[in-house]
Amino acid sequence: MAPVPTANQKEVTITPGKFLKLTPQQRSAWDMTRSALLWQCPAFTHIFYSMMTHGSDLAVFTDEVPIAATDGKVILLNPEPFFKLTLNERVFALAHEISHGMFMHCSLMLKLKRSGSVVTQSGKKIEYNHQLMNVAMDLVINDMLIESRVGKFNSNWLHDTNYGKSTDSVIDVYEKVFKEAKKGGSPKGSVLDEHLVPGTAQGQDPTVADSQNNQVEWDTVMAAAAAAAKAQGKLPAALERMITNFIEPEVPWQEKIESFFARKVGSGSYDWRKPDRRLIVRDIYAPGPTGFGAGDVVVGIDTSGSIGQTELDRFFAELRGILENVKPKRVHVVWCDAQVHKVDVVEEVEDMGGLKPHGGGGTDFRPVFDWIEKEGLEPDALVYLTDGLGAFPTHAPKYPVLWGAIMENVKYPNWGEVVPVPLKK
Repeated sequence: MAPVPTANQKEVTITPGKFLKLTPQQRSAWDMTRSALLWQCPAFTHIFYSMMTHGSDLAVFTDEVPIAATDGKVILLNPEPFFKLTLNERVFALAHEISHGMFMHCSLMLKLKRSGSVVTQSGKKIEYNHQLMNVAMDLVINDMLIESRVGKFNSNWLHDTNYGKSTDSVIDVYEKVFKEAKKGGSPKGSVLDEHLVPGTAQGQDPTVADSQNNQVEWDTVMAAAAAAAKAQGKLPAALERMITNFIEPEVPWQEKIESFFARKVGSGSYDWRKPDRRLIVRDIYAPGPTGFGAGDVVVGIDTSGSIGQTELDRFFAELRGILENVKPKRVHVVWCDAQVHKVDVVEEVEDMGGLKPHGGGGTDFRPVFDWIEKEGLEPDALVYLTDGLGAFPTHAPKYPVLWGAIMENVKYPNWGEVVPVPLKK
């Protein structure tokens, strides 16, 4: 079994067509492995049979891999060491390879290899090392399978929650592994498998093979597999969480609001003759915004008592950053409970800080819409921060509306966009 690498070792290559035939004993053990996987976790079997089977044996058997490998579409197994594992260890190893396929790890590695670097969550670029990424991915997958109680984990394999858990991003884990490798450290255990470039098993060009790996098809199959297994009461929570997060990744509310403005409003342009005053104080000469990406933007604030100063300060801080890209001509901040109490007109979005709430009675959203009509405004957008517990207008206005919802399970009108804004700690 290969040790954890500390250098960018040469990747494993496969001779296409140089595959082995199973002995009768091995074929029987293989049938038992697949049956045990079906019994323990049918979701993996559904994905395996739908997306990763190859030939009559469903997998490729070769002595050119240490124990197991995958190129994202085909599973490769070395019969001699693989069938020396216990039945439940084989189930674990098979589920491990399927996991790499369904999370498209081989495609990700191909892209990272071509770029030569990995961009961390903080935006820092670090060198890409194929074998260390193999380690990072194995740490995440193994922890998920252990938590899900799929098969039996061999204590010689990689599992070290100091480096990576099932809830972690493989990029975050890679950063930890990479830093430790530079210092001569490494996680506990040895790698179980090899991650091959797409198309390796069939001798395909990697780019062609990767282009044929359809993300939508994978998502559809994974969703169906999860639903079927859940109906049988055999979908482990850790696996469900990872599938859900992969198919429907959580997007921060700030990005959703930014996307709303990008789609509905757009942005302005820049002028090198007008320096950006936010940067000039830091001795950075950058072009300032010129013109306006938007005209009037209205921000409605529900002041019925569910939103305090702390929540407001955080919301305004995030909204300022978004509106700096949108560059509206004016922002009208309308404070309303059951009626409009005050309107703050802001022409420089950085001046939104320090605004104080006004009101505190019951909740009615209609006065804000009435105020807009009375003022003769045609805003490019209305963003309404609220708990949603009040009276809504019966008809949609002509301008885009985004409801910044600070409470869950509240019914909003069938018009406008609703973005959960979890400001409460």
